[in-house]
Amino acid sequence: MGTVKKLIFVLAFIVASSNLFALATEYKSGSLLWKISGNGLEKPSYILGTLHVKSSAYLDQIPGARVSFDASEQVVGEIVMADMMAQAMKMQQKMMMPADTTYKMLYNESDYKTVSDGLTLLLGAGLDQLGVLTPAGIQMSLLQVLIMKNYPHAASMDVLDSYVQKAATEQQKPVIGLETIDHQIYVLFESSSLQRQANALLCSMKANEEKTLEAGMEEDLKKMEKLYDNADLNGIGRLVKENPCPDPENEYTINKARNDAWMKKLPGLMKDKPSFIAVGALHLVGEEGLLNQLEKAGYTVEAVKN
Repeated sequence: MGTVKKLIFVLAFIVASSNLFALATEYKSGSLLWKISGNGLEKPSYILGTLHVKSSAYLDQIPGARVSFDASEQVVGEIVMADMMAQAMKMQQKMMMPADTTYKMLYNESDYKTVSDGLTLLLGAGLDQLGVLTPAGIQMSLLQVLIMKNYPHAASMDVLDSYVQKAATEQQKPVIGLETIDHQIYVLFESSSLQRQANALLCSMKANEEKTLEAGMEEDLKKMEKLYDNADLNGIGRLVKENPCPDPENEYTINKARNDAWMKKLPGLMKDKPSFIAVGALHLVGEEGLLNQLEKAGYTVEAVKN
């Protein structure tokens, strides 16, 4: 699986992982929606694993999702989506390469040509033109091309995460983010050094040379979507372990560290109000996933089937 980045934080969970999820049969799978009860909760909360390219209409295809949403008194997401556009300029700034760094400093001549030729094939411009962007910024641009081609509704934010937050606002339910936009900008563009970003971009190009990077990204996304449609959380975990370009430090920052931080907030939020929690499906997966962590914390976590 290639090192695919997010489109404006829309594909948070499609990030390669080499060793975060030592999957076994005991980890929860077979549902996208889970009921959280017990451990002092007067009313249950619900957690939904989302695939951020799925349109808003997909909510009604998830058993129990609409009823669970209606029964909840607040919505909790990774971020407050309404705040995202206000931070667009800051995000664009973080995508720009620092004035004192060039790709000639990050790559040798051969690697520079490999990346530049690959970008020219995909975007019609090489590093001479796109070198004003950081490697993470370039990967964002690549993903934008993929999204516009395959999921035009996602580019306009007609996706599950945005929909449930918008619906909550319309029903005057509070919408709470587990982290800030600034933190997601940090995770995307600053948590990994420019050299590590450059290495990841190069590895992605080399790993997909036979079928082109775009074809590889499309293939990965279609595999992920099929697993998601089958509510196969364990399968999603196995898929991300197939990464040919592992970066354990970055993977820790993107997944485990965020899950651990969210676990410090979720108990208080659920105790305050029965909550409908919608986060990327990868955050539910495996030993370090939220489902397993919630159960270890003393909650009863049950699949919602109807």
